Amino acid sequence: MTDHGHKGFEIAPGKLAGADTVLIGQLVGAAFDECPSCQEALLTLVAQDAPTTAQLVELACVAVNDTLGGIPVDLVDTADTDSPVPLAFRELALSFMDGDPAPLHAHSAVLPATERHAAARTATALFVGEMRAAGGGFNSVRRQQV
Repeated sequence: MTDHGHKGFEIAPGKLAGADTVLIGQLVGAAFDECPSCQEALLTLVAQDAPTTAQLVELACVAVNDTLGGIPVDLVDTADTDSPVPLAFRELALSFMDGDPAPLHAHSAVLPATERHAAARTATALFVGEMRAAGGGFNSVRRQQV
């Protein structure tokens, strides 16, 4: 990760304090540039911080909702044992269904880092995918100039 760099994205702070928006922006930049080695290193850092993981999941859910007009059941169905979507992501997304980030942050705080890692990976893929579908971004993010 140290032999090259990526332009990050400026991420607006969420409704609840404590998330590292600079780290989220770096992760989104690496994912947008399709750099798996940087993504993996940054996902590990994000997963170590519950508020940062929660805000990343919040960003993904808002982006999906904005693009599709709602959250597909596949992203919140916690009873589906055959789902390819990690259970931790589905639980976190379900806790945010009413748009209140407090339950999302509370649930993220009790998850082990390994489960937050899986949730963060899914959230990153969804968020970047929705950014691409929206033609490069949303009003809430802007590519940094380096």
